Amino acid sequence: MDDYRGVGTDQAEEVGTVTVTADPDPDPAPGPGQPEGAPPQRERPLRPVLWRLHFLGGFLAAPVVLSLALTGVLFAWNPQIEAVLHTDALTAVAAGQPQPLSEQVAAAGSEHPGWTLMAVTPAAEPGATTGVTLAPEGAGGAESEPVDGATTVYVDPASATVTGQIVETSRPSEWLRTLHSSWHLGPMAEPLTELAASWVLVSLLTGLYLWWPRGKRGWARLLRPRWRAGGRRAWRDVHTTLGVGIFVLLLGMVGTGLTWTNYAGAWLDAVRAGLSSGTPAVSTGLAAESTGHHVAAPQGGDAGGIDTVAASAARAGLSGPLEITPAGQAGSAWTVATVDDRWPVELTTVAVDPGSGQVVDRVGWADYPLLAKATTLGIDFHQATLFGLANQILLTAMAIALVGLIVAGYRMWWRRRPAGGLGAPPRVGPLLRTVPVPLLVGFAVLMVALPTLGVSFLVYLAVERVVRSVRCPARSGA
Repeated sequence: MDDYRGVGTDQAEEVGTVTVTADPDPDPAPGPGQPEGAPPQRERPLRPVLWRLHFLGGFLAAPVVLSLALTGVLFAWNPQIEAVLHTDALTAVAAGQPQPLSEQVAAAGSEHPGWTLMAVTPAAEPGATTGVTLAPEGAGGAESEPVDGATTVYVDPASATVTGQIVETSRPSEWLRTLHSSWHLGPMAEPLTELAASWVLVSLLTGLYLWWPRGKRGWARLLRPRWRAGGRRAWRDVHTTLGVGIFVLLLGMVGTGLTWTNYAGAWLDAVRAGLSSGTPAVSTGLAAESTGHHVAAPQGGDAGGIDTVAASAARAGLSGPLEITPAGQAGSAWTVATVDDRWPVELTTVAVDPGSGQVVDRVGWADYPLLAKATTLGIDFHQATLFGLANQILLTAMAIALVGLIVAGYRMWWRRRPAGGLGAPPRVGPLLRTVPVPLLVGFAVLMVALPTLGVSFLVYLAVERVVRSVRCPARSGA
């Protein structure tokens, strides 16, 4: 029942009591004795399966993907948004040479007496302020999340006066990041974005196969879509052109986005650990005779040797935007890291003894394993920082194209759907009999790598089995 047999573009197939218009590739290569446009015999069992997966994956995931695209654009432009919202805090107006970092840290510490110094980001260019991040005593937070109550106090470098402060959890970037990942609904919503991204990956791969031209007309149509043809053909050409145009970029965005997810991301972490390809870190341990020390709160003096640490980092060749982090405990070194993730990437971190100023360890970009480099570059690109403004513009253009792709896809479906019906591509026979073994193996691997995809697909098969049994009880065991 409901088998799809490769009907033509403008034909329809009777499925039970519902007529469903087919929408296969418009230009398949003909087999021996077949007319132009007919699918080869070897592809007839495969194409309806992929078409159904492409439709269902895109149809169900598109609303979530649309939200990810729009919120992702906002996050990409976060630096400009933050600059507008916090102009006073981020802008230095005093003229003259910068005061010692210790005095700037002391000025920030006077705003929150007794708080712990967490990090310092010295002003990297004229007109910028120094950021001093402080946290209440005993404050905690989840791993990779801002510490509860942590606040960055900004100081004018030349006058050592406070210009403003921002609570870390209230930054536009944090609000937009949470909106992008879970719509501020909490951790329970995050698997939904992972599920949508997984099905987008399926829709991308199946869509590329279904589109791949088997003749010159298909390639020509990609370059010259029939915008003025009207009807479903025009919307299909819009859908195809936009999909092929952003395929590589969207595939990269989905892939890098999955590295943050709970389940698919865990696999990547396991692979990196197994291959010893994690991001390298400097050793902060000091010898027993070292004079290294840790100051709990930035209360005057030299703020735990920060001037010595900054001078040592400068002599070690570190420049540009930096982040200075105090020792986590007595007997440990401070760390200074470059935080400019624009191209070319030259990430460097040094560990400095705050007592002697000696650099006790150093990790540079050359020390990163290949997989760690690829992950870092992918994440930076995903966050629109790798190429600066060009990266932001490119991802914005991709998001606009993705919106057009989704709109065209839904428009095609709406024009094709029968009155009162869903209009999904017809179901095919049992997968084990219909789908080639290599495709089954490939999809099984994908289901394991993307657990939410695997679970949802098994649920889908179970639901379809039940529906098939209800509609065709005599053939449910076939």
